[in-house]
Amino acid sequence: MKQYLDVKKKHKDEILLFRLGDFYEMFFDDAVTASKELHLTLTKRASTGNNVPMCGFPHHVSNSYISKLIDKGYKVAICDQVEDPKLAKTIVKREVTKVITPGTFTDSEYLDSSNNNYLMSVYVKNLSIFISYLDYSTGEIYITEKTFLNRKELNIFFVDECYRINPSEILINKQKDVNFNKILKNIPSYINFVEDLNLNVNDFDEYIDDTNIYSELINLKNNRNINDLISIKILFSYVIKTQKDGFKHLNFVIYYNSDDNLLIDENSKINLELVKGLNTNSKKDSLLGVLDNCKTSMGSRTLKKWIEKPLKYRDEIEYRLNIVEKLNEDFILLDNIIKELNEIYDIERLSVKISNSTITPKDLIALLNSLKSIKNIKFILKLSNSEILSKLSDQINPLEKLKSTIENTIIDDPPANFEEKQFIKKGFSKELDDLFDMSTKAKKWILEFENEQREKTGIKNLRVKYNKILGYFIEITKSFVDKVPSTYIRKQTLVGSERYFSLELKEMEAKLLSSRDDALALQLSLFDELKKYLSDNIKNIQELSKVVSLIDVLTNFSDVSIKNNYTKPEFNQDEVIEIKDGRHPIIEFNFTDELFVPNDTVLDNKENLIHIITGPNMAGKSTYMRQVALIVIMAQMGCYVPASKANLSIVDKIFTRIGASDNLSKGESTFMVEMKEVANILNNATSSSLIILDEVGRGTSTYDGISLAWAIVEFIVENIKAKTLFATHYHELVDLAKKYDCISNLTIQVQEQEDTIIFLRKIIDGYTNNSYGIEVAKLAGINEVVLNRSREILDNISEEKSVLINKPKQTDIKSRNKYSASEKILKDISNININNLSPLEAINILNTVIERIRNTNEY
Repeated sequence: MKQYLDVKKKHKDEILLFRLGDFYEMFFDDAVTASKELHLTLTKRASTGNNVPMCGFPHHVSNSYISKLIDKGYKVAICDQVEDPKLAKTIVKREVTKVITPGTFTDSEYLDSSNNNYLMSVYVKNLSIFISYLDYSTGEIYITEKTFLNRKELNIFFVDECYRINPSEILINKQKDVNFNKILKNIPSYINFVEDLNLNVNDFDEYIDDTNIYSELINLKNNRNINDLISIKILFSYVIKTQKDGFKHLNFVIYYNSDDNLLIDENSKINLELVKGLNTNSKKDSLLGVLDNCKTSMGSRTLKKWIEKPLKYRDEIEYRLNIVEKLNEDFILLDNIIKELNEIYDIERLSVKISNSTITPKDLIALLNSLKSIKNIKFILKLSNSEILSKLSDQINPLEKLKSTIENTIIDDPPANFEEKQFIKKGFSKELDDLFDMSTKAKKWILEFENEQREKTGIKNLRVKYNKILGYFIEITKSFVDKVPSTYIRKQTLVGSERYFSLELKEMEAKLLSSRDDALALQLSLFDELKKYLSDNIKNIQELSKVVSLIDVLTNFSDVSIKNNYTKPEFNQDEVIEIKDGRHPIIEFNFTDELFVPNDTVLDNKENLIHIITGPNMAGKSTYMRQVALIVIMAQMGCYVPASKANLSIVDKIFTRIGASDNLSKGESTFMVEMKEVANILNNATSSSLIILDEVGRGTSTYDGISLAWAIVEFIVENIKAKTLFATHYHELVDLAKKYDCISNLTIQVQEQEDTIIFLRKIIDGYTNNSYGIEVAKLAGINEVVLNRSREILDNISEEKSVLINKPKQTDIKSRNKYSASEKILKDISNININNLSPLEAINILNTVIERIRNTNEY
């Protein structure tokens, strides 16, 4: 217990698994917590006169229990025996060999294969934020930095990145004037404050000298002019402290700039159901659920990244689309690639097993079979008639030498308990073959000896058995003890039998155990050499996994586009979004019993900058607007789209304000949440953005709502000039089309039949001054008494209603509402304390100012 308590002092924040023989035991508060969380029986152990709470589980099933603790948000410290108990003169030496945390958990059996498991490090200094994150199970590392003109913008960026990255664990430096716990309240991640971790970032410099990562970081710092590597130093120091070893697979450092991709804020990702359905909170009923028919786990993880970060540069988009097009043109080639992809294992997550030397012979056979299929894919692509597919095949390195090495070393079906059985092929090592042959002959001799002794003694149930304590022995039931020969020596007495040995059996036991132990020891030594060779090839395996992921996703796009009747989008530089027969991919996919009604869309910088969309509830306004955004996102991912034709301009940002929700935990009403989302849109949208606004202003009084909605549309027209779809029940807004040539009215076609309506789901030019609310209420089942009375009230209100909004002339609106973006920039600059900035931070702020001004319409 003294040994346990000494270790526990250093690991107060973790549940300590203390190895005792074949069990991991927990004591004191850890035992109480674990017994409740894992449904283990809580027992007691006497220690210095006290009963210490205790529970545990066998070490060979530890992964299952550890995964449950990690899933519940706990950290786990593994305290193992680090010396052979047979050689220990006193208490067996024990020490913590690994600390497993939510962000460093790597067990592929329990990790979600379609999602990355990220550990994120954040360092905030003045108005700059430095973010690094890695998936320790795959070796991916990403790094970025950004400087803002005020802390509010920094916090918004930080929260959006947290939602996008979705880390299991976050490391962050404390700030005196910032409550990060409050900012990250709704982020379901384990949060560590760096000052509490006692990290030594100097370990980082000592470590990276032995890896491929050092040169990449230096190049990043020099070429990208990165201000500070402290976030990645914190990240690595934490990994070094918790994992102790196994870092060779951390080879790739990818610098990313959030402005290089189509930006979609977290509200828009939720509203558009990109990776999670609103009702399911899972992949089901989301765009990811529609598109993800990838054959490998690596492909599924890559697809999710592409959905959350679509491309913004035309060349990159069209490269992906052109590959999908060529795959679509050859069904046989496509089918052959899909068949091979089905046979490929998650080789990306094998890298951590190679790095920390936990890879098994079964893993290697999975790698071998994957390499065979990858070689076939290379061959299939190379023989295609397409130049772009042929060039894609050139990116595939099938690692022939590694493949042949595994093939010549490991048997086709290695055992799970490989430490106790043969798994290296015969012929690989003559010495190993001789030792296993000797062991096999000795086993054969045991069987022959057993039969021989039965015949000699006449004892039919005589058995030769083995266990680790007694070795080999002869077991005879007590009913036959009178027939036991005098040459047998009694070894152990049981209730119903006696155990003996003979000198002859003892001699053969020594040979058998010696040859078996020597064979297993030599086999493990040869396996260690193979693991060292694998370790030298980690980067090659990781690079190969990236290419396979790319092929899997693009092949998946091809397969999905054929099955769902998607078309290849085109791109223009005329700032036009033109969609013919557009469809909502999620609704179309999930409601196959109904024929989806397609609709056209035209948005441009002239007559169709903003569409005011009126029509009844349930008619399809939200569906129509969402499908436009989803089609743009799919196109900029490099995927075909649900339309008969799509000619699109590149969009830099997508914003949506859809639905009614509150945030009562922060004291924010539905209307406050709505206004905050609108404020974010108005502050960050550009003329290249796409804005989706649905029912803005409905959370307040009618005239307040109309006034706000009217002013918001004017602001977008006058200042942002972003393509916008604006659905509303404020029919007064349709008059904006009379004031602005760039605004047009659209409505949803309905068919009236007596006192009911039929939704035709078709978007047409024009507007309606009828929301058909009473008719929709009837369809919902509201009784006739309420419906009749509501019609009377509606007639009275309609007669008395007068328009209270005085619509000024267009020139007056321009002069009154002209918004000076530079005024906001000047205000932000005036709040900066220059004395707190380093020269490099000042340069970054200057660069931010320049970029901000360039993006305004005043520049």
